Amino acid sequence: MEKLFWGMVGACTAAFAILLALYLNKIGVINLSPKASTEESSTVMEEETSAVEVSVNDEERASQIDALVASSQNQYADAMKVFEEASEEAERDSQGTDTPQDGTNNNTSSNTDNQGGIKTNPAVDPDRNGANGYFKEDPNAILDEQESSRESEAQEEKPESKSNSDYQYTLYPDHVVITKYLGTKSDIVVPSTIEGKPVTEIGPSAFASSKYLVRVQLPDTVTTMGDNVFKSSLLLVEVTMPEQLTSLGAGAFDSCEALVQVSIPDGVKEIKDKTFNGCGELTKLTLPNDITRIGKQAFYECAKLEMTKLPTSLTVIDDEAFYGCAKIAVAKLPTTLTKIGVSAFEDCIALPAAKIPAGVETIENLAFSGCVGITELTFKSGTTVIADEAFSGCAGITEITFPKSLVSIGENAFSGCTALATVSIPKNTLSIKAGAFSGCIFTEVTINKVCSYQESSFPSGITIENY
Repeated sequence: MEKLFWGMVGACTAAFAILLALYLNKIGVINLSPKASTEESSTVMEEETSAVEVSVNDEERASQIDALVASSQNQYADAMKVFEEASEEAERDSQGTDTPQDGTNNNTSSNTDNQGGIKTNPAVDPDRNGANGYFKEDPNAILDEQESSRESEAQEEKPESKSNSDYQYTLYPDHVVITKYLGTKSDIVVPSTIEGKPVTEIGPSAFASSKYLVRVQLPDTVTTMGDNVFKSSLLLVEVTMPEQLTSLGAGAFDSCEALVQVSIPDGVKEIKDKTFNGCGELTKLTLPNDITRIGKQAFYECAKLEMTKLPTSLTVIDDEAFYGCAKIAVAKLPTTLTKIGVSAFEDCIALPAAKIPAGVETIENLAFSGCVGITELTFKSGTTVIADEAFSGCAGITEITFPKSLVSIGENAFSGCTALATVSIPKNTLSIKAGAFSGCIFTEVTINKVCSYQESSFPSGITIENY
Protein backbone atom coordinates (compact mmCIF):
# COMPACT_ATOMS: atom_id res chain seq x y z
CA MET A 1 0.00 0.00 0.00
CA GLU A 2 2.86 2.34 0.78
CA LYS A 3 4.35 1.66 -2.63
CA LEU A 4 1.06 2.65 -4.25
CA PHE A 5 0.98 5.89 -2.28
CA TRP A 6 4.47 6.86 -3.26
CA GLY A 7 3.71 5.82 -6.86
CA MET A 8 0.90 8.34 -6.98
CA VAL A 9 3.17 11.01 -5.60
CA GLY A 10 5.65 10.19 -8.33
CA ALA A 11 2.93 10.46 -10.98
CA CYS A 12 2.01 13.92 -9.73
CA THR A 13 5.64 14.94 -9.85
CA ALA A 14 5.91 13.69 -13.43
CA ALA A 15 2.81 15.64 -14.41
CA PHE A 16 4.27 18.81 -12.97
CA ALA A 17 7.48 18.18 -14.95
CA ILE A 18 5.43 17.86 -18.18
CA LEU A 19 3.61 21.13 -17.48
CA LEU A 20 6.88 22.91 -16.81
CA ALA A 21 8.33 21.56 -20.07
CA LEU A 22 5.33 22.78 -22.04
CA TYR A 23 5.60 26.23 -20.50
CA LEU A 24 9.32 26.47 -21.25
CA ASN A 25 8.64 25.34 -24.83
CA LYS A 26 5.98 28.03 -25.17
CA ILE A 27 8.29 30.88 -24.17
CA GLY A 28 11.07 29.56 -26.40
CA VAL A 29 13.51 28.39 -23.75
CA ILE A 30 13.40 24.81 -25.14
CA ASN A 31 12.08 23.23 -28.35
CA LEU A 32 9.95 20.11 -28.03
CA SER A 33 8.91 18.08 -31.08
CA PRO A 34 6.47 15.12 -30.70
CA LYS A 35 7.77 11.70 -31.70
CA ALA A 36 5.79 9.34 -33.96
CA SER A 37 5.57 5.55 -34.18
CA THR A 38 7.17 3.60 -37.02
CA GLU A 39 3.80 2.89 -38.59
CA GLU A 40 3.05 6.61 -39.02
CA SER A 41 6.58 7.73 -39.95
CA SER A 42 5.69 9.17 -43.34
CA THR A 43 2.85 11.24 -41.95
CA VAL A 44 4.93 12.52 -39.03
CA MET A 45 7.76 13.62 -41.35
CA GLU A 46 5.33 15.78 -43.25
CA GLU A 47 3.89 17.23 -40.05
CA GLU A 48 7.33 18.06 -38.64
CA THR A 49 8.00 20.37 -41.54
CA SER A 50 4.85 22.30 -40.90
CA ALA A 51 5.48 22.29 -37.07
CA VAL A 52 8.70 24.23 -37.53
CA GLU A 53 6.86 26.98 -39.33
CA VAL A 54 3.57 27.04 -37.41
CA SER A 55 3.29 27.42 -33.60
CA VAL A 56 0.85 25.38 -31.58
CA ASN A 57 -2.50 27.05 -31.13
CA ASP A 58 -2.78 28.67 -27.66
CA GLU A 59 -6.26 27.33 -27.04
CA GLU A 60 -5.24 23.75 -27.86
CA ARG A 61 -2.21 24.08 -25.53
CA ALA A 62 -4.35 25.36 -22.68
CA SER A 63 -6.76 22.46 -23.24
CA GLN A 64 -3.89 19.98 -23.06
CA ILE A 65 -2.59 21.52 -19.83
CA ASP A 66 -6.03 21.43 -18.23
CA ALA A 67 -6.42 17.78 -19.21
CA LEU A 68 -3.08 16.87 -17.65
CA VAL A 69 -3.89 18.72 -14.43
CA ALA A 70 -7.27 17.03 -14.19
CA SER A 71 -5.71 13.62 -14.82
CA SER A 72 -3.08 14.20 -12.09
CA GLN A 73 -5.72 15.34 -9.61
CA ASN A 74 -7.86 12.29 -10.32
CA GLN A 75 -4.92 9.94 -9.86
CA TYR A 76 -3.99 11.64 -6.60
CA ALA A 77 -7.59 11.47 -5.34
CA ASP A 78 -7.77 7.76 -6.20
CA ALA A 79 -4.55 7.10 -4.33
CA MET A 80 -5.71 8.97 -1.23
CA LYS A 81 -9.05 7.13 -1.31
CA VAL A 82 -7.30 3.76 -1.36
CA PHE A 83 -5.01 4.92 1.40
CA GLU A 84 -7.89 6.10 3.62
CA GLU A 85 -9.84 2.88 3.07
CA ALA A 86 -6.82 0.84 4.12
CA SER A 87 -6.38 3.02 7.21
CA GLU A 88 -10.03 2.60 8.24
CA GLU A 89 -9.78 -1.15 7.78
CA ALA A 90 -6.69 -1.23 9.99
CA GLU A 91 -8.50 0.78 12.65
CA ARG A 92 -11.43 -1.64 12.64
CA ASP A 93 -9.06 -4.58 13.03
CA SER A 94 -7.34 -2.82 15.93
CA GLN A 95 -10.66 -2.04 17.63
CA GLY A 96 -11.65 -5.68 17.41
CA THR A 97 -8.50 -6.69 19.30
CA ASP A 98 -7.88 -3.78 21.73
CA THR A 99 -11.40 -2.71 22.78
CA PRO A 100 -11.26 -1.54 26.41
CA GLN A 101 -13.29 -3.32 29.07
CA ASP A 102 -15.64 -0.38 29.59
CA GLY A 103 -16.74 -0.65 25.94
CA THR A 104 -15.59 2.83 24.94
CA ASN A 105 -13.92 3.46 21.61
CA ASN A 106 -10.13 3.65 21.72
CA ASN A 107 -9.17 4.82 18.24
CA THR A 108 -6.38 6.99 19.57
CA SER A 109 -4.62 4.18 21.38
CA SER A 110 -4.94 1.90 18.35
CA ASN A 111 -2.82 4.30 16.37
CA THR A 112 -0.22 4.76 19.11
CA ASP A 113 2.77 2.59 19.81
CA ASN A 114 2.90 1.47 23.46
CA GLN A 115 6.56 2.25 23.94
CA GLY A 116 7.26 5.61 22.37
CA GLY A 117 3.87 7.09 21.44
CA ILE A 118 4.75 6.82 17.72
CA LYS A 119 1.72 6.89 15.38
CA THR A 120 1.38 3.63 13.40
CA ASN A 121 -0.62 2.10 10.56
CA PRO A 122 -0.47 -1.71 10.24
CA ALA A 123 -1.70 -1.54 6.63
CA VAL A 124 1.41 0.28 5.53
CA ASP A 125 4.26 -2.25 5.23
CA PRO A 126 3.89 -4.05 8.60
CA ASP A 127 7.61 -4.86 8.72
CA ARG A 128 8.67 -1.20 8.49
CA ASN A 129 10.92 -0.39 11.51
CA GLY A 130 9.67 -3.51 13.24
CA ALA A 131 7.20 -1.27 15.08
CA ASN A 132 5.04 -0.09 12.16
CA GLY A 133 6.20 3.51 12.65
CA TYR A 134 5.75 6.05 9.92
CA PHE A 135 9.36 7.23 10.41
CA LYS A 136 12.06 4.77 9.62
CA GLU A 137 14.66 6.43 11.87
CA ASP A 138 13.91 6.95 15.56
CA PRO A 139 15.36 10.34 16.76
CA ASN A 140 16.43 8.68 20.01
CA ALA A 141 18.36 6.10 18.04
CA ILE A 142 20.13 8.88 16.14
CA LEU A 143 21.13 10.54 19.41
CA ASP A 144 22.38 7.20 20.74
CA GLU A 145 24.49 6.75 17.61
CA GLN A 146 25.97 10.24 17.99
CA GLU A 147 26.76 9.62 21.65
CA SER A 148 28.32 6.29 20.78
CA SER A 149 30.43 8.02 18.14
CA ARG A 150 31.64 10.58 20.65
CA GLU A 151 32.47 7.87 23.17
CA SER A 152 34.39 6.03 20.48
CA GLU A 153 36.43 9.15 19.70
CA ALA A 154 37.09 9.72 23.41
CA GLN A 155 38.19 6.10 23.73
CA GLU A 156 40.68 6.65 20.93
CA GLU A 157 42.13 9.71 22.72
CA LYS A 158 42.19 8.09 26.16
CA PRO A 159 45.74 7.67 27.48
CA GLU A 160 47.03 4.12 27.63
CA SER A 161 49.33 2.72 30.31
CA LYS A 162 52.07 0.57 28.79
CA SER A 163 55.56 -0.72 29.53
CA ASN A 164 58.71 -2.07 27.94
CA SER A 165 61.85 -3.59 29.39
CA ASP A 166 63.07 -0.30 30.90
CA TYR A 167 60.05 1.93 31.54
CA GLN A 168 56.44 2.10 32.45
CA TYR A 169 54.80 4.96 30.59
CA THR A 170 51.51 6.55 29.65
CA LEU A 171 50.92 6.87 25.92
CA TYR A 172 48.90 9.88 24.79
CA PRO A 173 47.90 10.71 21.19
CA ASP A 174 50.72 13.25 20.89
CA HIS A 175 53.22 12.57 23.69
CA VAL A 176 54.52 10.13 26.32
CA VAL A 177 54.88 10.45 30.10
CA ILE A 178 57.40 8.12 31.75
CA THR A 179 55.93 6.93 35.05
CA LYS A 180 58.52 4.42 36.36
CA TYR A 181 62.00 3.19 35.63
CA LEU A 182 62.13 -0.62 35.54
CA GLY A 183 65.76 -1.16 34.56
CA THR A 184 68.87 -1.93 36.57
CA LYS A 185 71.50 0.11 34.72
CA SER A 186 73.61 2.66 36.57
CA ASP A 187 74.11 5.12 33.70
CA ILE A 188 71.15 5.80 31.42
CA VAL A 189 70.13 8.15 28.62
CA VAL A 190 66.36 8.49 28.68
CA PRO A 191 64.94 8.14 25.12
CA SER A 192 63.44 11.20 23.44
CA THR A 193 60.66 9.14 21.83
CA ILE A 194 58.70 6.01 22.67
CA GLU A 195 56.45 4.41 20.05
CA GLY A 196 57.13 7.40 17.82
CA LYS A 197 55.77 9.92 20.36
CA PRO A 198 58.00 12.50 22.11
CA VAL A 199 58.74 12.00 25.80
CA THR A 200 57.67 15.34 27.29
CA GLU A 201 57.30 14.56 30.98
CA ILE A 202 58.88 12.52 33.73
CA GLY A 203 56.07 11.64 36.12
CA PRO A 204 56.07 11.83 39.91
CA SER A 205 58.48 9.40 41.62
CA ALA A 206 59.43 7.88 38.24
CA PHE A 207 63.04 7.21 39.35
CA ALA A 208 62.50 7.40 43.11
CA SER A 209 64.33 5.08 45.52
CA SER A 210 66.46 3.58 42.75
CA LYS A 211 69.18 1.23 43.98
CA TYR A 212 71.12 1.39 40.69
CA LEU A 213 71.07 4.86 39.12
CA VAL A 214 74.30 6.87 39.24
CA ARG A 215 74.09 9.16 36.19
CA VAL A 216 70.98 10.16 34.22
CA GLN A 217 70.67 12.23 31.08
CA LEU A 218 67.22 13.49 30.17
CA PRO A 219 66.25 14.31 26.55
CA ASP A 220 65.61 17.82 25.27
CA THR A 221 61.96 16.92 24.64
CA VAL A 222 61.21 16.88 28.38
CA THR A 223 59.56 20.05 29.67
CA THR A 224 58.18 18.82 33.01
CA MET A 225 59.58 16.82 35.90
CA GLY A 226 57.04 15.77 38.52
CA ASP A 227 57.28 15.73 42.31
CA ASN A 228 59.83 13.41 43.97
CA VAL A 229 61.19 12.23 40.61
CA PHE A 230 64.55 11.07 42.01
CA LYS A 231 63.72 11.11 45.72
CA SER A 232 65.91 8.86 47.88
CA SER A 233 67.97 7.55 44.96
CA LEU A 234 70.96 7.18 47.23
CA LEU A 235 73.62 6.40 44.58
CA LEU A 236 72.64 9.17 42.18
CA VAL A 237 75.61 11.48 41.52
CA GLU A 238 74.71 13.53 38.45
CA VAL A 239 71.63 14.46 36.42
CA THR A 240 71.72 16.35 33.12
CA MET A 241 68.46 18.18 32.70
CA PRO A 242 67.08 19.41 29.35
CA GLU A 243 67.30 23.06 28.32
CA GLN A 244 63.57 23.01 27.50
CA LEU A 245 62.59 22.21 31.09
CA THR A 246 60.06 24.66 32.56
CA SER A 247 58.77 22.85 35.65
CA LEU A 248 60.81 21.06 38.32
CA GLY A 249 58.60 19.30 40.87
CA ALA A 250 58.71 19.55 44.64
CA GLY A 251 61.11 17.10 46.26
CA ALA A 252 62.61 16.24 42.87
CA PHE A 253 66.01 15.36 44.45
CA ASP A 254 64.91 15.05 48.06
CA SER A 255 67.38 12.95 50.09
CA CYS A 256 69.68 12.22 47.15
CA GLU A 257 72.63 12.10 49.51
CA ALA A 258 75.29 11.42 46.86
CA LEU A 259 74.16 14.06 44.35
CA VAL A 260 77.09 16.32 43.46
CA GLN A 261 76.15 18.28 40.36
CA VAL A 262 72.96 19.56 38.75
CA SER A 263 72.38 22.32 36.22
CA ILE A 264 69.06 24.18 36.45
CA PRO A 265 67.78 25.30 32.99
CA ASP A 266 66.79 28.93 32.43
CA GLY A 267 63.14 28.02 31.84
CA VAL A 268 62.60 26.99 35.47
CA LYS A 269 60.93 29.83 37.42
CA GLU A 270 60.67 28.24 40.88
CA ILE A 271 62.66 25.95 43.14
CA LYS A 272 59.82 24.19 44.92
CA ASP A 273 59.61 22.80 48.45
CA LYS A 274 62.28 20.22 49.35
CA THR A 275 63.69 20.12 45.82
CA PHE A 276 67.25 19.50 47.09
CA ASN A 277 66.45 18.73 50.72
CA GLY A 278 69.23 16.75 52.40
CA CYS A 279 71.56 16.70 49.38
CA GLY A 280 74.63 16.76 51.62
CA GLU A 281 77.18 16.27 48.81
CA LEU A 282 75.76 18.89 46.42
CA THR A 283 78.57 21.38 45.89
CA LYS A 284 77.85 23.72 42.98
CA LEU A 285 74.58 24.97 41.62
CA THR A 286 73.79 28.04 39.54
CA LEU A 287 70.24 29.36 39.78
CA PRO A 288 68.76 31.15 36.71
CA ASN A 289 68.00 34.84 37.23
CA ASP A 290 64.31 34.40 36.37
CA ILE A 291 63.59 32.29 39.45
CA THR A 292 61.08 34.11 41.65
CA ARG A 293 60.63 31.71 44.58
CA ILE A 294 62.77 29.32 46.59
CA GLY A 295 60.44 27.04 48.52
CA LYS A 296 60.42 25.59 51.99
CA GLN A 297 63.47 23.45 52.79
CA ALA A 298 64.49 23.71 49.14
CA PHE A 299 68.20 23.41 50.08
CA TYR A 300 67.76 22.20 53.65
CA GLU A 301 71.12 21.06 55.09
CA CYS A 302 72.99 21.17 51.81
CA ALA A 303 76.09 21.62 53.91
CA LYS A 304 78.59 21.63 51.02
CA LEU A 305 76.63 23.85 48.62
CA GLU A 306 78.65 26.85 47.46
CA MET A 307 76.67 29.89 46.32
CA THR A 308 77.64 33.56 46.17
CA LYS A 309 74.61 35.20 44.61
CA LEU A 310 70.87 34.73 44.33
CA PRO A 311 68.59 35.28 41.28
CA THR A 312 67.90 38.94 40.58
CA SER A 313 64.13 38.27 40.16
CA LEU A 314 63.76 36.48 43.48
CA THR A 315 60.80 37.62 45.61
CA VAL A 316 60.37 34.82 48.17
CA ILE A 317 62.86 32.84 50.26
CA ASP A 318 60.56 30.54 52.20
CA ASP A 319 60.92 28.79 55.56
CA GLU A 320 64.19 26.89 56.10
CA ALA A 321 65.08 27.35 52.44
CA PHE A 322 68.85 27.44 53.15
CA TYR A 323 68.84 26.05 56.69
CA GLY A 324 72.24 24.64 57.59
CA CYS A 325 73.92 25.60 54.29
CA ALA A 326 77.27 26.25 55.92
CA LYS A 327 79.09 27.35 52.74
CA ILE A 328 76.52 29.80 51.36
CA ALA A 329 78.33 33.14 51.03
CA VAL A 330 75.71 35.47 49.56
CA ALA A 331 76.75 39.03 50.34
CA LYS A 332 73.72 40.87 48.93
CA LEU A 333 70.06 39.99 48.83
CA PRO A 334 68.04 40.83 45.68
CA THR A 335 66.21 44.17 45.77
CA THR A 336 63.06 42.38 44.52
CA LEU A 337 62.83 40.32 47.71
CA THR A 338 59.59 40.61 49.73
CA LYS A 339 59.79 37.64 52.11
CA ILE A 340 62.49 36.01 54.22
CA GLY A 341 60.87 33.03 55.92
CA VAL A 342 61.33 31.36 59.29
CA SER A 343 64.89 29.99 59.65
CA ALA A 344 65.51 30.85 55.98
CA PHE A 345 69.27 31.26 56.57
CA GLU A 346 69.62 29.72 60.02
CA ASP A 347 73.13 28.44 60.71
CA CYS A 348 74.48 29.71 57.39
CA ILE A 349 77.76 30.47 59.08
CA ALA A 350 79.57 31.70 55.94
CA LEU A 351 77.19 34.59 55.20
CA PRO A 352 79.39 37.74 55.33
CA ALA A 353 76.58 40.28 55.42
CA ALA A 354 72.83 40.76 55.54
CA LYS A 355 71.57 43.75 53.58
CA ILE A 356 67.81 43.73 53.95
CA PRO A 357 65.92 45.29 50.97
CA ALA A 358 63.00 47.69 51.39
CA GLY A 359 60.37 45.18 50.27
CA VAL A 360 60.90 42.89 53.26
CA GLU A 361 58.52 44.14 55.95
CA THR A 362 59.04 41.30 58.44
CA ILE A 363 62.21 39.41 59.31
CA GLU A 364 60.69 36.12 60.47
CA ASN A 365 61.66 34.03 63.51
CA LEU A 366 65.22 32.68 63.43
CA ALA A 367 65.69 33.99 59.87
CA PHE A 368 69.46 34.59 60.36
CA SER A 369 69.94 32.88 63.69
CA GLY A 370 73.41 31.44 64.20
CA CYS A 371 74.94 33.27 61.23
CA VAL A 372 78.18 33.98 63.05
CA GLY A 373 79.93 35.18 59.89
CA ILE A 374 77.74 38.25 59.44
CA THR A 375 79.70 41.39 60.23
CA GLU A 376 77.50 43.92 58.46
CA LEU A 377 73.75 44.27 58.95
CA THR A 378 71.84 47.03 57.18
CA PHE A 379 68.19 47.80 56.52
CA LYS A 380 66.39 49.79 53.86
CA SER A 381 63.36 51.72 55.07
CA GLY A 382 60.36 49.40 54.86
CA THR A 383 61.06 46.80 57.51
CA THR A 384 58.53 47.10 60.35
CA VAL A 385 59.02 43.90 62.38
CA ILE A 386 62.06 41.94 63.47
CA ALA A 387 60.62 38.72 64.91
CA ASP A 388 61.79 36.49 67.75
CA GLU A 389 65.44 35.31 67.56
CA ALA A 390 65.75 36.68 64.03
CA PHE A 391 69.49 37.46 64.48
CA SER A 392 70.20 35.59 67.69
CA GLY A 393 73.76 34.29 68.00
CA CYS A 394 75.13 36.52 65.23
CA ALA A 395 78.31 37.12 67.14
CA GLY A 396 80.08 39.04 64.36
CA ILE A 397 77.72 42.03 64.20
CA THR A 398 79.30 45.11 65.76
CA GLU A 399 76.79 47.85 65.03
CA ILE A 400 73.20 48.34 63.82
CA THR A 401 71.22 51.30 62.59
CA PHE A 402 67.59 50.38 62.33
CA PRO A 403 65.27 51.91 59.71
CA LYS A 404 62.77 54.62 60.67
CA SER A 405 59.96 52.24 59.67
CA LEU A 406 60.77 49.75 62.45
CA VAL A 407 57.92 49.30 64.94
CA SER A 408 58.69 46.10 66.87
CA ILE A 409 61.71 44.05 67.96
CA GLY A 410 60.86 40.50 69.10
CA GLU A 411 62.05 38.34 71.97
CA ASN A 412 65.75 37.47 71.90
CA ALA A 413 65.93 39.06 68.44
CA PHE A 414 69.64 39.93 68.94
CA SER A 415 70.44 37.85 72.00
CA GLY A 416 73.96 36.45 71.95
CA CYS A 417 75.26 39.13 69.58
CA THR A 418 78.27 39.47 71.79
CA ALA A 419 80.12 41.98 69.59
CA LEU A 420 77.21 44.41 69.24
CA ALA A 421 78.53 47.66 70.74
CA THR A 422 76.41 50.35 69.08
CA VAL A 423 72.64 50.42 68.50
CA SER A 424 70.46 53.20 67.11
CA ILE A 425 66.74 52.69 67.70
CA PRO A 426 64.28 55.01 65.87
CA LYS A 427 61.46 57.03 67.43
CA ASN A 428 58.80 54.89 65.73
CA THR A 429 59.86 51.75 67.56
CA LEU A 430 57.15 51.16 70.16
CA SER A 431 57.86 47.63 71.37
CA ILE A 432 61.09 45.93 72.42
CA LYS A 433 60.40 42.51 73.90
CA ALA A 434 62.18 40.53 76.59
CA GLY A 435 65.77 39.50 75.92
CA ALA A 436 65.87 41.43 72.65
CA PHE A 437 69.49 42.52 73.21
CA SER A 438 70.53 40.21 76.03
CA GLY A 439 74.23 39.38 75.93
CA CYS A 440 75.14 42.45 73.86
CA ILE A 441 77.88 44.84 75.01
CA PHE A 442 76.53 48.33 74.28
CA THR A 443 76.12 50.46 77.39
CA GLU A 444 73.64 53.15 76.37
CA VAL A 445 70.62 53.52 74.13
CA THR A 446 67.98 56.14 73.29
CA ILE A 447 64.33 55.13 72.76
CA ASN A 448 60.91 56.75 72.49
CA LYS A 449 59.49 57.57 75.89
CA VAL A 450 56.28 55.67 75.02
CA CYS A 451 58.20 52.60 73.86
CA SER A 452 57.27 49.40 75.68
CA TYR A 453 60.20 47.28 76.89
CA GLN A 454 61.20 44.87 79.64
CA GLU A 455 64.08 45.14 82.08
CA SER A 456 65.67 42.16 80.33
CA SER A 457 65.28 43.73 76.91
CA PHE A 458 68.70 45.35 77.17
CA PRO A 459 72.09 44.39 78.67
CA SER A 460 72.31 44.80 82.41
CA GLY A 461 73.59 48.15 83.67
CA ILE A 462 72.64 50.00 80.48
CA THR A 463 71.77 53.72 80.45
CA ILE A 464 68.41 54.37 78.76
CA GLU A 465 67.50 57.83 77.47
CA ASN A 466 64.34 59.06 75.76
CA TYR A 467 63.69 61.15 72.68
